[in-house]
Amino acid sequence: QSSVDGMVNGVLFYKGPQNTGAHVANLWNASGTLLASTSFTNETASGWQLATFSQAVAIGAGATYVASYHTPTGFYSADSGYFATSHTSGVLTAPATGPVGGNGLYAYGAGGFPTSSFNATNYWVDVIFEATSQPTTTTLFSLSDVPATVTVNDPQAVELGVKFQSSTDTQILGMRFYKGPQNTGTHTGHIWDAAGTLLGTVTFSGETASGWQSATFASPVSIAASTLYIASYHTDTGNYSADSAYFATAHSSGILLAPDSAGSGGNGVYRYGASGFPTNTFDESNYWVDVIVANPAA
Repeated sequence: QSSVDGMVNGVLFYKGPQNTGAHVANLWNASGTLLASTSFTNETASGWQLATFSQAVAIGAGATYVASYHTPTGFYSADSGYFATSHTSGVLTAPATGPVGGNGLYAYGAGGFPTSSFNATNYWVDVIFEATSQPTTTTLFSLSDVPATVTVNDPQAVELGVKFQSSTDTQILGMRFYKGPQNTGTHTGHIWDAAGTLLGTVTFSGETASGWQSATFASPVSIAASTLYIASYHTDTGNYSADSAYFATAHSSGILLAPDSAGSGGNGVYRYGASGFPTNTFDESNYWVDVIVANPAA
């Protein structure tokens, strides 16, 4: 899936030395209609192989497509369990096995639309994609991402946050947090550097009863590439959203990364009482705090 409209120019696959013979690249829609097909040429003995379609294929934002290749000899590359979680790179997402059925897919025989799946396996097939229009901002989470636990029964004032970094220099334009119906009162958002220096503050206004809430900084907050920062919000009433063990693994979206808890000294973070720099951690919990950053190409 792509989060924006764009064009698929070709398909790649990773080849092992025993995966010989002629290979064919295919692009399908979710119903199994073949949208494009081409043969791989000038292959190397091993490594990534690329085939370009004679005509680029237009795809729509949010729609599911299947990229595949056919090998007459098997001996393909595969890693089981890879798609137990989704994989995102820029505007492209390979969804986890479950919400859209199995991922990855295969079909034994002469070649055709692959529909079988086994153990959320990655068969190392990729696409060459060009966005028709580049999104101007990136967030850690999409609006369709929602907490499993919307309300934690903890009615205390608390600051809740997430550690994050960007792969490029950029600016934080605003913040978001996910709100449950009992998380009432005034909420303020904060950006901190890793040493606890406050870089920006914003008050959320015009909130809805529940769901994602957003606020824009009066002046964007500049951040440096590959540098750790903390985004947090304060609630006077608690009853916040939280999912434990979320940051047992890192979470990435475009240029943004929320590192795993083990590699960052604990992620997410909290502090009870009045607003302040949150440093406590518990059970690698995601408190559903987000940042809105400018894409470098915007």
